[in-house]
Amino acid sequence: MSALFVLAIACNRAPVEEGSCCKSEAAAAAEPLQISDQSLYLLNSAWETQNSEVKQLEAYKGKIVVASMFFSHCASACPRITADMKNIEDGLSPEEREKVQFLLITMDVKRDTPVQMKKYAENHRLGNRWELVRSSDAATMELANVLGVRIQPLEEGGFDHSNIIHILNPQGEIVYQQTGLNVNPEQSLLEIRKML
Repeated sequence: MSALFVLAIACNRAPVEEGSCCKSEAAAAAEPLQISDQSLYLLNSAWETQNSEVKQLEAYKGKIVVASMFFSHCASACPRITADMKNIEDGLSPEEREKVQFLLITMDVKRDTPVQMKKYAENHRLGNRWELVRSSDAATMELANVLGVRIQPLEEGGFDHSNIIHILNPQGEIVYQQTGLNVNPEQSLLEIRKML
C-alpha cells in the first residue's frame, strides 16, 4: 500500500504577512482531507444503511473504519466475523471507540433489506458506532474486488466467501487486514492506535 506523505514546512516566530506560506492551525484543520488513488472512497456507488439512509463510501472519510463483508442469513462464519469485530471494539477504550466506525457490508443485496440489517444489528447488540450497508450487485462485487474478498454465490442462496476484517485509515486506504475467524485482535488494535 502506498502511504500518504505530507510535506511540512516549518515557520519561524517572525510575524507572518498576509498571503504567506504559513497557515494557522485552525486554517490547516479546515482543509479537506486528501485521498490517494488507493482509497476506497474513490468508488462512487450509493449504499443504503440499516436506517434506510443512502450515502457514498466517502461519507466515512476522516474516520478510522473497521469493516467486513457479511450476509445476515449466514449461520456460521458471519456471526463469528461480527464477534471478532466486537472483540476489536471491546479492546478499545470509550475515548478510542468514539473515533472508530464499524461497518458491515452485505453481499446478499436482495435479502438484506434495511429491516433485515436492522434486525441483525439488534440481534448482535451492535451499538451506534456500527452501520450495515447494502448496494447493487455490481457495486458490491466492485467493492469486494477492491477489498480482496472472494464471493461465490451458492445454489441454496448463501455465499462462500473470504473471512477478512479490514482496517481503513481516514483516507479510506487499507492499512491492515485481519484474516480468518476467532483471531486475537491485538494486531488490529495496534494498527488502529497508530492512527489515533
